[in-house]
Amino acid sequence: MKKNIILWLGAIIITFLSGYLRNVIGPDYPVSGTIGIEGKMVTFKFDKIYRGNNSYNVFIRSDVKAVKAFLLWKDTPANAVSGKPLKNQVTPIWQRDLMADSGYLIKGKIPKHNPGEKVAYRVELNYGGKQYFLPEDKPVIIMFQGHVNPGIMQIFYFVLFGGLIFAVRTGLETFNDKPRLGLYSIFTLIFFFLYTICVVPLKRTYELNALNHFVPPLNSLVTYQSISLFILWVIGLTLIFNFKGNKIIPLVISSLTLIIYIFIHY
Repeated sequence: MKKNIILWLGAIIITFLSGYLRNVIGPDYPVSGTIGIEGKMVTFKFDKIYRGNNSYNVFIRSDVKAVKAFLLWKDTPANAVSGKPLKNQVTPIWQRDLMADSGYLIKGKIPKHNPGEKVAYRVELNYGGKQYFLPEDKPVIIMFQGHVNPGIMQIFYFVLFGGLIFAVRTGLETFNDKPRLGLYSIFTLIFFFLYTICVVPLKRTYELNALNHFVPPLNSLVTYQSISLFILWVIGLTLIFNFKGNKIIPLVISSLTLIIYIFIHY
């Protein structure tokens, strides 16, 4: 009993550490930072993905009084050559909008864009005759997506992390005296089946803003990650049942699961 508890705790810890690593090294991790202006701080966090049906709000926290901030943004060239009209007839040139200053919080907004369109943006600060840019090196690219119902996002993470925890638990089960590899493998496959066939397509439908608007193509409703996890565990379950007693196969399949989850994002 004690050993099972340790193995479950190990599976949960490994899964959430993998989730943290995936976010940190992933392409969608927000760009954040702090700069100093005359001994006072200006802090920012810029997203790289936005799920919503309204304008995207850009916030900056500033301890500097009377600083002028401008939001610089433009459509990426991909939007301009997509063959579709740009939202609100925006051309791919830099727009320079004065941001509202409410004291410690400075706010600007990027107009709503179609799902899948990308916008480059950064902030220009003017204070004491000097110019500062956030971020300093290059603009941030953000992708617009449709609003996803919070309930669907909760189901998405429950099914994904449920599958990952069972996948890791399957690998750790090899350290048990009487491993029940088949049982944990079946539960893992069930979770990834639901993830790939049901949950990801539903989430993608909302992200594409396709609900009640159009029928999206099938290839846009799945991801390389979800398909890879499902196929991996179909193969893994077959190998585990056909090679009973082999403890290397579950460890390899579990390790490959984490590798796919961490490094394949779409």
